[in-house]
Amino acid sequence: MNFIKNHQILIISLTIAIIVLSVLGIFIIKKWLKTSRNPNKKSASKTIKNAKSLIKKNKVKNNLSELYIFYGDYLAAKDYITKIKPQAQIIDNNELPLIAIDKNNTSLVFANNEFSYLYKLKKKLNLQFYKLNFCFDISDDYYHENIKISEIYKELLKLRLKNFIISFYTLSEHTRSYNNAIDKKSIFKLTSDADTNHKAEEEILSKILSSKDDVNNKYNNVRILNQIRRLLKNIYPQLKSINKEIFFNFGLNIPDNIIAKKDTIFFSSSPKGIIINLISLLFSFIFIINIFQEINIKEKLSIQELNQLHESDSNKIIKEARKKIDDAILLDILYPKSIKYHFIYEQYADTLLKNVILPKYNDTYDLSMITSFLIFFEYLDNKITNQHTNRILKIISSITNLSEKQLDIVIKYTTPSIRTEMIKSAINRANKLYTNRLIVVGEDSESYLSTKGFNAEYLGISNTKRAKVINNIYIQYLYKCATDNAILDLNDNYIIPTEVNNIFKMYQEQFDTSSKKLCNSSYINSITKSVSLILNQEENKRKFKSFSDMLDHIYYLVKSLEKNAKDVADDGKEQTSSITVSLINYVINSVVNPTYNKNELPLISPVSKNLYMEFAPNFYSKRILISPIYSKEYIKDNIDPINKKFNRLVNNLKNNFNIEPDFMIAIYKSSINNYIEKYIGSYNKMIDSLNNDSEFNKNISNKGALKLYLLAMSSKDSSFNSLIEFYSTNTDLITNESETNSSKKINKLQHFYGEITKLNKQNNTNDPNDKSLWEPIDNYFKENDKYLESKSYADYKNIFKQLNNLIIEQGYSSTYKNIKQGYEPLQKVYSELSKINNHQGNNNLYKLLKKHLDIAINAIKTIAIQDAITKLNNTVNIEYEYINNQFPFNKDSNSAATNEAITKDFDNNGYIYSGFIEQLSPLLSYNKTDDRWESKDFSKPEEIDYLNKFNKVYLLNKLLWDDKRNPKAIKFDITPIPNKDNDYTFFSIILDKQNYVNSLNIKYSDSIEVLYNWNSLESTTITIKFEDGSNEQISYQGKWSILKAIKDANCDQNNICTWVIKHKGKTYPVSFKIKSKFLQVLGWQKQGEVNVQ
Repeated sequence: MNFIKNHQILIISLTIAIIVLSVLGIFIIKKWLKTSRNPNKKSASKTIKNAKSLIKKNKVKNNLSELYIFYGDYLAAKDYITKIKPQAQIIDNNELPLIAIDKNNTSLVFANNEFSYLYKLKKKLNLQFYKLNFCFDISDDYYHENIKISEIYKELLKLRLKNFIISFYTLSEHTRSYNNAIDKKSIFKLTSDADTNHKAEEEILSKILSSKDDVNNKYNNVRILNQIRRLLKNIYPQLKSINKEIFFNFGLNIPDNIIAKKDTIFFSSSPKGIIINLISLLFSFIFIINIFQEINIKEKLSIQELNQLHESDSNKIIKEARKKIDDAILLDILYPKSIKYHFIYEQYADTLLKNVILPKYNDTYDLSMITSFLIFFEYLDNKITNQHTNRILKIISSITNLSEKQLDIVIKYTTPSIRTEMIKSAINRANKLYTNRLIVVGEDSESYLSTKGFNAEYLGISNTKRAKVINNIYIQYLYKCATDNAILDLNDNYIIPTEVNNIFKMYQEQFDTSSKKLCNSSYINSITKSVSLILNQEENKRKFKSFSDMLDHIYYLVKSLEKNAKDVADDGKEQTSSITVSLINYVINSVVNPTYNKNELPLISPVSKNLYMEFAPNFYSKRILISPIYSKEYIKDNIDPINKKFNRLVNNLKNNFNIEPDFMIAIYKSSINNYIEKYIGSYNKMIDSLNNDSEFNKNISNKGALKLYLLAMSSKDSSFNSLIEFYSTNTDLITNESETNSSKKINKLQHFYGEITKLNKQNNTNDPNDKSLWEPIDNYFKENDKYLESKSYADYKNIFKQLNNLIIEQGYSSTYKNIKQGYEPLQKVYSELSKINNHQGNNNLYKLLKKHLDIAINAIKTIAIQDAITKLNNTVNIEYEYINNQFPFNKDSNSAATNEAITKDFDNNGYIYSGFIEQLSPLLSYNKTDDRWESKDFSKPEEIDYLNKFNKVYLLNKLLWDDKRNPKAIKFDITPIPNKDNDYTFFSIILDKQNYVNSLNIKYSDSIEVLYNWNSLESTTITIKFEDGSNEQISYQGKWSILKAIKDANCDQNNICTWVIKHKGKTYPVSFKIKSKFLQVLGWQKQGEVNVQ
């Protein structure tokens, strides 16, 4: 057995490995034999192979799967599963069933009339279904005629499905509106009560009708709900026969939130299931072995050793006994200590009772101590542990020096035989002492209930020691109180033996008589009240959630101690005053010190989130929540009174008791600083959350949305401006009420909160000292508040109205042009706004306001650009694309544009030129240096495309016509390139009689400018003169002859164009470097081209 114990992990691991290998081996052999008997059997289908591959790829460990029965066609079913499982990969053969696999589980979608393939898939993919979902396509009534839910459910019973859901699908375009209207809580449980089911439907209807949708959306949403209700009316009768919890998911095309239950357990005949069952059997066998081991170990433990458990080395003995148990049982770490060591605890409890507690009891004759022991024995006899028991354990602990934990073990684990024997012995002794009058009242018992405990000798020592002395007296009071209460508890609830009851009566008679005079005196009355107060403080040490709670507690204790002291007669006032000072010091230290050493203590407790103030700023998708504790009204009604109360307490302690509560002042300052920090943080968070909303600008992307946005930003009542006003009001805390702008509007949320805080409102005038607390908040937001109260902010809001008016009067293009040219009111607003751009950190309001203005400007620019592009798309762009596809604009085109068409489209009055100038020139800026029109606002591919088109049209107009619309000759810079390897001495290119370039076949450093009259029919000729005096030439005729020549040449990256001339059976290359702005515009020139199309 020792070998097994020492190598238990190894042995268990090997056993598990053998089980796994054996089971897998058996299954492999079985599969091989089956394959050998059926050699012609086809392999698993492609669908199953793909599914297995995806399951492995997605590492789907949870084999709990979902089964969907779909009433609708294949396309609807595929659309439905795609919507509810967007991350899933779908396997199908263009028909049902479908297999959807994601990283969570595998789902099957079957038609409502064919399940033959289901069990094959279940077996091959090793699936276990926990959810059955009947889904209905509510837009296709064809599939609603023959609904047989109950019959289908009976067919699927052996799948042991745990959850049953009815859900709905539709292709309607109103799905999103409907789902938003009914809210997230759209799943209801079917009940046997038809009225309850009907109420669920009515609740959905009520949500739709109370939603903020327009009338058209509400109408369509009600139509959808009615389709669902008609369907439910047909299937309700069938559901009655199904003994299962059924849920309805009223949402459309959305998943339910029903998940697999934790207690879902499936038996599986797969290798995995068999392995798990065999391993479970292994551990059961181990636990059975341990039961026998535990029986044997009890015999091995030395009774002599256990009898010594009460001695000083008890810990060592118990440790050794525990080790023996740990060594004897397998997997001992799995057992709770209370079970594993129960036998040791029993022996330990018996030993303590016999060898410690009973001897101590037998040695005392003091009435108080005997009474305490007898109460303990009664609780032991009845195995009771309650608050009275715990208090008595403290008394017995002080007598026996045993810990309360040891005494608790005695009550819980003492064996019945020893308990009966010891209690019998205790009762016999009690009867003997009572009968023979051997019980005495000890001096300690007399003194702790007399004024001796509070005499001048105790009051003459220092405050710290005096508090300890008083505290010891309190303990004695506690003991007496515990004893009195325990006797009452036992008499009321249990049958007390006569022998014990005699002692209890004797105790009550003795101490009631001796303490009667003492307890009735004003002096002791006061002390007793204070003692009770302090004891209550000690026994119920509170964990304060806020400084306000702690302050209330200290304030109450101090006031109570003061009141108790005032009730004392004149002869005891001096002593009472000294004791009161000690007690107040004790109270403050016992409350404050533990708090001071803990984490930051909030100034006040947080309020319920139901009372949070909520803002829904225009065009933002998120709602802004802020706690009302961070508001001007809350400070006035709740925080300022705390400050006044704290100051009164501190002044009272200093002036009347000569106490300096430094720690409490330090905590208060820390709590105030913490509150100020969170106050500032809450408003920064509010603004930052708006700044961080990346979806905001997407909501303002068309003319309608922009118009509403501009109106909202300039309106006093818009939700965004209300939020900014709330920000302004509650970040300016010190402003005198008389100085506050009387026209400042109180919004509904502030009014609502004002009504709530009236419950706690106190009629106190504002103390200037209180205001100074909030200077850090005011200083932090000073620049922002100053701006929000200034004319500059009024101008800021008004600029949105001005922009809207400009759009109405002049249109988007002109408005854009005004902005681009530096619209003065707008520039002034930007300039004033930049003054609150504090680069030291507090510039989030600047960012927010600037963002709102930037978005308006960008929206105007975007719409203006899009308008221009739309108009061009519908007009001149068609003509542009047509002519741009012809020669010379398209070098490879076989069709040439006529000069008349070019003039009609591109001269100063040309259709294309005029259209582009009219639509795009207001939106662009001219760059003289680069001779281009530019705009950083043209950033999308389509916009850049039009910018390039515009520059091409502009440059064509500039190059081909002069200011008077007369055709202008095109400039070409031509440089002859020598060719020494050929035997010609002269070559030239001739455009007309005045424009030609000659070469002596030498190197020329400068180019020659020639002019080409594009509106003529002059030919372009390249000629060569050979050494023998003969000539050869190539000539290009008709319109754009120069371009025809360039097209025919072989031009390299350096724009050197080479023509090949044949002469007497040989070929002679002739080269010229040709550059022209016109070639750049056409895109023919290889270097220095401009971005035009």
